[in-house]
Parts: sequence; structure tokens; C-alpha cells
Amino acid sequence: MTRSRRVLWIGLGVLLFGCSTTARRTSTPDSEEAATRRPRGTWRMDLPGPGSSRFTGMATQAGDILAIGSFEGETTVDGEHLVSSGEQDVLAVRLSQDGKLRWARRWGGAGYDSGEAIEPGADGSVLVVGHLAGAVDFDGTSLPGRGDTDCFIAKLAGEDGHTLWVRRFGGAGSAACRSAAFDRAGDVLVTGRFDGQVDLGFGLRSSAGGNDLLLVKLSGQDGTPRWARTFGGAGDDIGRDVAVDASGTVFLTGHFSSAVEPSVGALDFGGAVRLTSAGDSDAFLAAFSGDGHCLWARAIGEANFDLVKSVVPAPDGTLFLTGLFQGNVTRQPGQILFAAGGFEGFVGRYSSRGEELWRRRYPTLTSGHAIALTPSVELAMAGHFSSTLELGAGRTLQSEGGNDATVVLFDSTGAVRWAHRMGGPGHDYGYAVAAVAEGVAVAGMFAGPAPAGGGEPSSHGFIAWLPLR
Repeated sequence: MTRSRRVLWIGLGVLLFGCSTTARRTSTPDSEEAATRRPRGTWRMDLPGPGSSRFTGMATQAGDILAIGSFEGETTVDGEHLVSSGEQDVLAVRLSQDGKLRWARRWGGAGYDSGEAIEPGADGSVLVVGHLAGAVDFDGTSLPGRGDTDCFIAKLAGEDGHTLWVRRFGGAGSAACRSAAFDRAGDVLVTGRFDGQVDLGFGLRSSAGGNDLLLVKLSGQDGTPRWARTFGGAGDDIGRDVAVDASGTVFLTGHFSSAVEPSVGALDFGGAVRLTSAGDSDAFLAAFSGDGHCLWARAIGEANFDLVKSVVPAPDGTLFLTGLFQGNVTRQPGQILFAAGGFEGFVGRYSSRGEELWRRRYPTLTSGHAIALTPSVELAMAGHFSSTLELGAGRTLQSEGGNDATVVLFDSTGAVRWAHRMGGPGHDYGYAVAAVAEGVAVAGMFAGPAPAGGGEPSSHGFIAWLPLR
């Protein structure tokens, strides 16, 4: 990987993911609720330690909270002490609604390994995905490394987190998985990105330029690849989220054609389905059949850097999205466009064919990172904002630091029901959200202010619970 591309991915990592050894649980999080009092029964669990940590994915299963992320060095989760094998390890936890630990699992080798998403199965199993650097012993399964980083996906037993099967995909270059979903038959869909070459179970494939996005279907029984699709053009093309609706249609989101300006980028999904960027990176929403053929795709974007991070199908067949747009920005000659800032987070609702029904866009919401539906089909969104976040109808949040984490609940029309702020004087990020009838859980990372003498600020992962009643 070239130095310029490493710089790009370090910066993108901050935008896309935000990033004592004893876990601390507080009775109330550092949060504010717009227009109403804090609900009773809130709690927050932190993961402080000598190194950084964060949670980047979240889900619920049988009323419990599932979360995944990574940590450096050592940490303790509700009394269970964990030590990383190398620089950074994958961490997955299962908590009850009152924040008590049911189990915690750690995987990693000598390098930087990261967990990105977690997904519950109807059979009580749990999927975890992310990337691994170098050789890793994954609960007794030896996974040798093939590239800078490789994609991994594992199926766990929900009751104790032990590994049922695990698969690793890589090649010359780097690869990472970002999201996974079960289909109606219990098989598994995975998306992410790779550069250089990757073997997804059907021989080596080469990227068309920069990063290409991947979509793979695996057997839910043992992880055997059923089919694999890769898509890409001259720029960076990345799969961010995958979901399956009740009809079995597979929905894929992300962004395409980053860093191809001044020429216009394009992405071909096969057949007559081809997208053209409005400028630099555009977000996309695409639908696939269960056998991997693209049914339709839509570009969502403007002249600058635009990205969809999460898609959630609703029971009525419509789709909810969140992500960001980049407004009109001034940048220095040679500066990477996304580094110029000016991001505006959004949430939106779209038809089953991708037509926009409504969209809410907020200038100081740096990004919407993740969304989840409550049983009453209200939309919970996790993200982060700076300065003053105006949500309408007199609802306003004020950040304490550079960025504060937030969770916002919208009704089905996009009106804000309530919103919370979480953070301190540093940069704080809400990366993941999950919802049940009783409440909403949000997870991410808190970072303190930069040390007076210079250096990187400390950071740690958190999970917070906010009751809805």
C-alpha cells in the first residue's frame, strides 16, 4: 500500500468510524435529552485501559445487547480481564439489558485486528465480521495471513460465544469485511472491500483500481462460499452495509468512485445496471436477487464526497438509510477532497425501488453512522455532531467538545421524537445502535482532549442504555 493511500485510509478511518483496566458502569451517561428529562434506568459501561478501544457494531438478540469492536493492551469487562495477543484484538460481548456481562470473546494475533459488525440469527447464532492482520488462532482454528489485512467472518453460538465456524478471505493487498446479514434460509451475505487481489473461494480476483467492493454468499451451516461478486472502477468502491428484507431481496450500500476526479467515475453492477458519479465519491443503494444478480441500483450524491453507511428494511418494504453528504467546501491544491470537511449527516426513507420518500439533512451532524428500527417502526440513529445540532421543533443539542456522540429517535415520517448527547471535552463518536421495545442501546468511542505536551489523546469504547419507557 502506497504512503498516499495509507494517509487516505487513516483519514477515512476517522470519518467512517469516528476510533484504569476496570470497566466502569455509571447510573446515568453524560448525556442531555432535548425538551425532556433524562429517563430513569439509564446506564453506561466504559472500557478504559492503557490502550485505545472502541465498539463499532451492535445488535440485539432475545432482549440482550450484542456489541463488537476492538481494544489494545488489556481491559476488563464487568470483572472479566482480557489481554490482547498483539497490537489490537477483536472484542465481542453479550450483555443483559441491565448491563451485566453474559460473555466476552477475544480474537487476534500480533497485528492490528478489528471487529466491525455483529448480526443475530433466527436460530440463536451470532455472526461477527471484521479484518485480521497476520496469522491468528481463532478458537483453535489456525488462520494464516495472506495480505496486509484479510477479511474474516465467524458464526458463534449465541449462548456462550464459542465459534461454530470461521472463514478468512485475502490475497495480495488488503481486504476487510464491514457487514453481514442472514437470509431467510439461514445463509450469510457479507460485504466489504479489497485492493490488489483477493480469493473469495473461487480463485484470485484483481481490483479494477484502488478498492473494489465485494459481496459474498456463504452457507450458514459451515461457511462454504456459494457465490461471490466484486464490483469496481478506477477509484475506491466500498461496500458498507448489507441487509435482507422479508422477501429475500438483498440490499447493498456504500460509496463508489472516490478519488477519480477530475474525471467522472462509474460503477458497473452487471447487465444494464451502471452508475455514474455526480462528482468524486457518490453513495449508492443496490438490490440483488438471492443468486447474486443485480436487480437495480441508484446513485445518491452531489458534487463532492457522499456516503451511505447503513440500510435497514422496514416491514412494509421501504428502506431507511443514513450516512453523510459533503457540502460546498474550499480545499487546498492537492488536498484530498474528503479532508476539506463540510460533512452533513442525513437519515432518509426510500421505496423498495430506491426512490426517495423523505430525507432529513443536518449541517452540524458530521455523520449518521448506524440505524435500527424499534418494534413500533421508529428509527434510532447513532452518529456524532459538532457545535449546535438543530433538530427542529425546538430540539437542540450543544456539544461539549470537538465532536459529541448522539442518538436520535425519529418517527416514520422523519420527525424527531427525542435526542441525547454523550461526550466530554474531546472527540466522541456514536458508531452503533440497537433497539428493542424497552429501550435503545448506543455504542462508540470517547476520546479525551489532546495531552498538553503533545501526542495522541486517550480513547475508550462505551455502551450506553436509554430506556424508551
